[in-house]
Amino acid sequence: MNPFEASFDDLLNAILTDYKNQFPGVDTSQGSLVYIKSACLASALWGAYKYQGYIADQIFPDTAATENLEHHSWLRNIIRTAGETDTSLLSRLLAILRRPPAGGNRYDYVNWARSIDNVAAAYCYSLARGDGTVDVVILANAAVTGSEVPSAPVRTGAATSVSAGKLVDSGAAFTTGHAVAVGDPVINTSTGRQTTVTNVDSATQLALADDIFTTTNSGYMAFPHAGTNTTATAGKLIASAAAFTNGTYTIRPGDIAENITDGTTTRVVTVDSATQLTLADDIFLATGKTYLVRSLCSAVKFFIDTVRPVGPGGDAVRVLAPTIDTTNVTMTGAGTNYLQTIADITTYMNGMVPDQVLYRSQLLAIAVNNGAVNPAVSAPGDPLTPSSHHMIRPGVISVSA
Repeated sequence: MNPFEASFDDLLNAILTDYKNQFPGVDTSQGSLVYIKSACLASALWGAYKYQGYIADQIFPDTAATENLEHHSWLRNIIRTAGETDTSLLSRLLAILRRPPAGGNRYDYVNWARSIDNVAAAYCYSLARGDGTVDVVILANAAVTGSEVPSAPVRTGAATSVSAGKLVDSGAAFTTGHAVAVGDPVINTSTGRQTTVTNVDSATQLALADDIFTTTNSGYMAFPHAGTNTTATAGKLIASAAAFTNGTYTIRPGDIAENITDGTTTRVVTVDSATQLTLADDIFLATGKTYLVRSLCSAVKFFIDTVRPVGPGGDAVRVLAPTIDTTNVTMTGAGTNYLQTIADITTYMNGMVPDQVLYRSQLLAIAVNNGAVNPAVSAPGDPLTPSSHHMIRPGVISVSA
């Protein structure tokens, strides 16, 4: 028997047996002096063995207690993100241990993305748009953000030509959606330089306060959710000209609000209206403060661009939310346990990852596991193959006996 697993009774019996072997005829009955001394020793040994077992568990991160798991992670420069569970932290640590940093392979991009607060999962697509390009699709921590689909209220792209004091992107649409406005911040993600928009020349060109795009293919982020707060209320960002609920560039909980004037940041807790956000910290203590709101996708992209190996610039790396394909299921012959089948199909489809194919055979297997004899699926088609970066989620699940 492993001594770390020895029970108090096992230890006590072993000690009493030793006494009997060394002192035949000794009184070891319950209540005797020998029994009392043996019980005290057994209790102390049991505690020591348990502590040794605890120590042994701390050697390996997958059995370590919370504080020691964090220490294992810290040794490898992995810090717990806000609200991250032990399971998620361990998963990130094991990913590093099993696939150490390798100068920018696909696993590095996944690990870089998952190091950002409120990123629940990440998927890397190498050579997504040709040589030197990478797409990273991320899922958000729905418990914090309210949705597994992360927000993307920031325009990204790459400069397609160079003109002094301009940002020119032939594929842009600066004047549609939540249009870019004078004063909006713009960052050259290839160099880290930042400036503001002084004029919106056209749908594909912005005039800038500084000449920060001096080479083609330089990546950029333009922040349409930027401006000046108009009311100071504790724990709020209020701006009468804001459009936080804009359908194209929508703010979500978990996004980052920055008080540019004071150099402070915090997390968006709720989107109260088109002009008001509730924040995790009270960083807008007075009116007239310049602000911007960063999306989860832009936060991941900005971090990846700062750590990835030098290579093609511009839009070489894209960080995207998955496109959801809501899929209905119609099944007959599911038997009397059809309600459980509905629940299990829903759970299965909610766990599918981007680009995962849905097969009828898997749906049928779920029904069979719940007692169905001869189930049949009439929808969806088989197999149902999502487009790139798309993710299947359950729609109406119609299952009958």
